[in-house]
Amino acid sequence: MGQEREAGDALLLKRSPPGKHRQTSSGFATLHFVVAAGFAMLFFVLLANLLVVQYGRAALRVALDEGARHGARSGMDASGCENRVERVLSGLLGGEMGSGISYHCRKDRERTRADAEVKFPAWLPGFPDYRFSMAATATSERN
Repeated sequence: MGQEREAGDALLLKRSPPGKHRQTSSGFATLHFVVAAGFAMLFFVLLANLLVVQYGRAALRVALDEGARHGARSGMDASGCENRVERVLSGLLGGEMGSGISYHCRKDRERTRADAEVKFPAWLPGFPDYRFSMAATATSERN
């Protein structure tokens, strides 16, 4: 038993000589990697959400412009403008994004105006929804 104790004491002396500290950080880099990967995924989702919202804004802009131009050309009331906006939006935006859009058209002798109020939902909980309004105007054509 005395030899085992001397061998154990010798190992202790070899492992940590006086004045030198051995650093053990096994597994610490894994935690850093997981946190960094999590933040990268969060950033990617937020960026993708922003890109989809920009696509939705562009699609709505096209629909409102098309509706206002159609309403200005036609001799009908504002229903022609709204029908055209509906047709363009159904082709470009569907699902939950399309359901967050409300629009209406007004027409007078001079011009046709298409207005929209929009709410695009955020993809991550705790982040605010994207809300904005848009409008398009076209001057009526006279024959």
